[in-house]
Amino acid sequence: MVYRIKVETLTIDAFKPYGDVVQLEGNKNIVIANQGTAKRVNHIAKLENRRLASGPALQSAKPNMCIFSSAPRPTSGGQFEVKLLERHPYSSQVFMPIFQHGVKGVDPDAPCYLVIVAENGPDDKPDLKTIRAFAANSTQGINYKANSWHSPMVTIGQRVNFMVLVWENGVALQDCEEAPISPVVVDLTPSFKHLRESKL
Repeated sequence: MVYRIKVETLTIDAFKPYGDVVQLEGNKNIVIANQGTAKRVNHIAKLENRRLASGPALQSAKPNMCIFSSAPRPTSGGQFEVKLLERHPYSSQVFMPIFQHGVKGVDPDAPCYLVIVAENGPDDKPDLKTIRAFAANSTQGINYKANSWHSPMVTIGQRVNFMVLVWENGVALQDCEEAPISPVVVDLTPSFKHLRESKL
């Protein structure tokens, strides 16, 4: 069975079941900082390391701040096909776009990556009846809740660099669990206007 879904706009409220949207606009707890020269949003995302309270069977984990440089994924006829989701059972995971040197003419408000998420089913696998896709722009970051099913990063139309924060201990299934799924076809139009083939 092939599931077909349309892209939704990424908003703070719509994404709450899966985590946090990391952005300035739309936040209610903005305070002024640095002698009036900056806006600051406190506790913008809930960072989790569940290994601290999960018993002795788990090895401790360390925060890993790294950079992902994600090439655009191939699309076909304005669509993207998803065949795999993953989750980090014991850690949240933050993705925040960062400036890429040499990129010109990029509209910061135009969508540049796709956020695909699903709820956990009664079989402890992704429930494809709940799968959703959100269009995110370069001013928006995301923070996946621990144990939240999501697609590996999908950038559309351009390379995007991300700062990433996740707790890891090097034990494969504790750090990241993958689940092959029945194909899900995401209709990228009209949200994404510049589609092209992937190049690493």
